[in-house]
Amino acid sequence: MQSELAIPSGVTTSIYSPLNRAADEIRLLTLGPCRPGHRLECTLEKASLQDFRSDYTAFILSNGLSSQTRRQAKEIWAAPTPASDSGPRSDSPPAEDPFLGSVPEPDLYRFNWGDFASLSYVWGDESLREDIILNGGIVSITVNLANALRTFTADEVFTGRYKLWVDAICINQVDDGERSHQVQKMREIYGGAWAVISWIGRSHLGASIHLAFPFLRTLASLEGDKRDLRGLQEPLKDTYLYALNKLMKQRYWFRLWIIQELVMGAPSTVIRFGDEIIDWNTFWRGISVLYHGSNWLFKDEALKRAYTTRGIREQATWQTYSIHLVHSDLRQLTRSEAEGNRQLGFRRLLDVANSTECRDVRDKVFALVGMMDSAIAADIMKAYELEPPRLFAAVSRAFIAYTNGLDPLRQGNPWGGVGTPSWAADWTWNGRIRYSRPEFNGLAPHLDVSEPEPDPALTYCAHGHTTPSYSFLDDWRLLQCEGFVFDGVVGLGAPEAGFFDWDEERVVQCPSWKSSYGSQESTGEALWKTLLLSVIAKGERAVQRHAALLRLPKSFWMALPQFEEKGWDWMAAQAGYYFKWENWHEANDHLMLGDRPLGSFFNNFISDDVDEVTYAEVFSACQRAVQQRRFMLTKGGYFGWGPDNAYSEDPSMELRVGDKIAIIFGCSTPLVIRPKGDKFEVVGEAYVQEFMDGEALSLLESGACEAQIFTFC
Repeated sequence: MQSELAIPSGVTTSIYSPLNRAADEIRLLTLGPCRPGHRLECTLEKASLQDFRSDYTAFILSNGLSSQTRRQAKEIWAAPTPASDSGPRSDSPPAEDPFLGSVPEPDLYRFNWGDFASLSYVWGDESLREDIILNGGIVSITVNLANALRTFTADEVFTGRYKLWVDAICINQVDDGERSHQVQKMREIYGGAWAVISWIGRSHLGASIHLAFPFLRTLASLEGDKRDLRGLQEPLKDTYLYALNKLMKQRYWFRLWIIQELVMGAPSTVIRFGDEIIDWNTFWRGISVLYHGSNWLFKDEALKRAYTTRGIREQATWQTYSIHLVHSDLRQLTRSEAEGNRQLGFRRLLDVANSTECRDVRDKVFALVGMMDSAIAADIMKAYELEPPRLFAAVSRAFIAYTNGLDPLRQGNPWGGVGTPSWAADWTWNGRIRYSRPEFNGLAPHLDVSEPEPDPALTYCAHGHTTPSYSFLDDWRLLQCEGFVFDGVVGLGAPEAGFFDWDEERVVQCPSWKSSYGSQESTGEALWKTLLLSVIAKGERAVQRHAALLRLPKSFWMALPQFEEKGWDWMAAQAGYYFKWENWHEANDHLMLGDRPLGSFFNNFISDDVDEVTYAEVFSACQRAVQQRRFMLTKGGYFGWGPDNAYSEDPSMELRVGDKIAIIFGCSTPLVIRPKGDKFEVVGEAYVQEFMDGEALSLLESGACEAQIFTFC
């Protein structure tokens, strides 16, 4: 949670008298006059979230809404219907509502004291500050927040009984107990507000961001084939796309807390940039058009043209992180929230937390507690005061205990920077790549990445549905569980060196390796399945037509003429994305698979009897597989993938020859583990071709392997 308020000594006591938790009190802000050249005057007062109007309570009871969330109940209360005896209801709303429903009419206030909205914003540059008057005292806030408050005051919003909740002002930031309690109430505050106002910022001279808003409204209105951006009869398309990219580059989208805030607010969230306002549903519908057909590639071309027109010399790069965040995460999560569902799995939470900013690394966890099962969230909040390594261990422990499964071990490794046990995911580790997940839907032209991803625990079943056996020891660093070692690492492909390259000098050959898959043809089949993780998209397994991967040209210059000859527009437009496939081959083709180099299994000429969709599927799937993974050969004559640590420059912090491969009962994939004295470290999850669906259990049954207790540290 951000903490930007600067309060002179002596003022704190008068502003922040204790909240009455029994009455469910929060503090709310009322905005006073905003005269030019004068400080903004505000009032902070306490209000009870239990102090409902009698007619609102009667409406809830008479319509059977007691079991609904506060957000669901509010949406039904706010729906325009004729007046009835169950409570004051407004007639149809005005034809033009400049605030898009984010400001209620007074007869729709739910509380005896009025109603409130919650503000979602980013603190901005803390060196740029402005003084305001709060309850008669002078306090300092960042300019970004001051800009928002001044804009609302000019709109004559939040000046009376409709009030505003702003975390940095409404919470006593120097009271750790209150901060902890309010973090636990974030779901209630954002989910119970009349609206959530997503304040992106305010325009500066020369900015064109405001153009993104009418453009998004236009995109959201399109249907079917009309969503093709190339067909828009608009000479300023490049300008509008440039403005949209500028909007998605704003720092707001990189603040982790906004995810919970937006999700809790939907569908009552409005996105605001200065005087421009757009409702959440229109916003994400507009963004989703970028994913239609070939629009994803067209937007790249349009941005390059816009940069050239403006004489901008830097590389024209789209801010895809925030676009994916809206389309693939927030869109789904807000839908689920509106339906009363709010649970996110462990892996998904880590993905959402990745690549976002928090002042306190512990907020990687606490900013997402509202997205967790309530029982897990309550357990995790008990660890609010713990230091990061103990907190991260407590989070993994909570998910293990409440799911009675050991899949959280898949996210462990010994490479975190804060001393987290290897079996517990370190939420600060920067090596996670969201789009490397086998359950990720990819970006092939016929796929909609906004569709819910399958449960990662159901993609594979290496444990063969065995019952987990585990115990948490008195030492919080240790976890005991049962399983067995079935193989080990004897050869390695090139490790990643950042996002774009691999270090071919660090390939580790194994001259004695001999394929256990059988013939050269069978080994080749195992190879293409491995490079696809045996999964195409939506959790669907690869089938024989996907052997076309072995005839996917290794470089784009060899591929392009063939794509063009076949009229494959989507594949022909992959020049900016082909580098993963090219660079991985360049670094790994000389790895020997027995008496043949890996590269010799591939042919650079596309199969005549395979369509573009199949090649798009294998291209997208292999792009996913080569990220965050290192190709490995096993002692038993198999191959697969082990964990990689792409952003580390320390060669000791990587997968090693000699590491063991184990099945842990209750964990859906194999794990690479490493002896450490009389204990073991979790190095990370593994993929071993032919051992992802319980096959290793036959080794246990035959006596070739023996079950044992592992103590992970």
